[in-house]
Amino acid sequence: MLATAPKVTQNGLEKNSGKVTMLAKGSARSPSWTKPPQKFDDLIRQIAESDTFRSAPAMRALLVYLWNHLGEPISEYGIATEALGRDPQFDPKTDSTVRVHVARLRTKLKEFYEATGDSFPLRLALPLGSHELHWVYEPPQTFLRSKFKDVPWYFFWITGIAGLALVAICVGLAMEVHALRADAPYLIPFPRFWQSFLVTKKPTVIVVPSPLYLAWPAHRIYIRDFGVSNYSDWPNSPVLHDLGQKWGAPELSQQYVGAMEMTAGVRLLQYLEKGGQQVHLIESRRFPIDSFAAQNTIFLGMPRTAGYLNQMLDKTNFYLTGNNADVVRSRHPGPGEPAEYRETVYASDRRMAPAIVTLLPARPEHTRMLLLLGRNLTSITSMLLTGEGLRLLDDQWLKAGSPPAWEMVIEAEIYRDTVLRVFPVSCRAISPAFWKEE
Repeated sequence: MLATAPKVTQNGLEKNSGKVTMLAKGSARSPSWTKPPQKFDDLIRQIAESDTFRSAPAMRALLVYLWNHLGEPISEYGIATEALGRDPQFDPKTDSTVRVHVARLRTKLKEFYEATGDSFPLRLALPLGSHELHWVYEPPQTFLRSKFKDVPWYFFWITGIAGLALVAICVGLAMEVHALRADAPYLIPFPRFWQSFLVTKKPTVIVVPSPLYLAWPAHRIYIRDFGVSNYSDWPNSPVLHDLGQKWGAPELSQQYVGAMEMTAGVRLLQYLEKGGQQVHLIESRRFPIDSFAAQNTIFLGMPRTAGYLNQMLDKTNFYLTGNNADVVRSRHPGPGEPAEYRETVYASDRRMAPAIVTLLPARPEHTRMLLLLGRNLTSITSMLLTGEGLRLLDDQWLKAGSPPAWEMVIEAEIYRDTVLRVFPVSCRAISPAFWKEE
């Protein structure tokens, strides 16, 4: 028979009848508080990506920051400037931002544990009046044994029989639902942004870029020059030109699609298909340029992987610099607007990255083009495929006067491969005469 759970104290560890409860605290006042094992990072990721936190990117960022700084001295100023993106002039004496966000995080954690019950092994808490994270880990098997230690044996037989009956009912319902979906597929209602893009009944194609490599197979040389997006331009590259003088003209090699680009393309395809759209994916190397007139087009990635975009992007205000995917520049900055938006690296695994969303005017053939440009496409899809992201986009769009065609700079805070938050920072209208200027 197991002993009851020990009382958690501020001494860090307390043992009771073979059961260990651990407490760590992000404070420098006691050297006995240690950073938790790295294996718990996956549990933190599960909390951050749960339904409770998915709609609250600021809370996700704060949670991850506090977890990463357990065992370290942290201040309200550090939280404000490093986790919440506040200005370096932030003054905790006059600004209660951190205290407000900590209180909201405390509420979010309560909501998470109310949703998961007692089954989640990692328990987090923020004591009142503190911004230091407490944690307690209770192995799942210990939890189960302690919960069912006094349950009669026949209870499990009854539960098992009831469970089998429930499974049979669920299988029957699933078969019926499947049959109903075959007759009347479920369609999601599209938000305003997607309604604006899908203005016609024409199909939509998602173009996933294939990086362009120039190759001399006989010499086992494959080169990608970021300044070359068309095969015919290879002589303009000093490196490629010198190799061409030595070994002759290179061969075109486009043999793969990036994993991030393909993942983003598949997510868009699944989302649009749920809305009843006729949509398919295609690689940029197999995409006929003249098909823009026949269908709506979504282009993903970097312009340098598809040279036919350059002529269009020469007429937009926001653009990615030729060899640097981490800088978005503005040709004509407005009052108070920066001339460029650069990637900001906060740590080896955390950064703020810019990207561009461009909705071009309807073509004369009544089709539209959507350009999603940037190095991290996950951040763009996080905005366009979630309710919170679309709400922020809609607010920025309204602020710009809701033009039918526009271009927008967005920024995303990324922790490793997880997007913590995405938000638009600038929006510009695009002239309806865009296509007449070609």
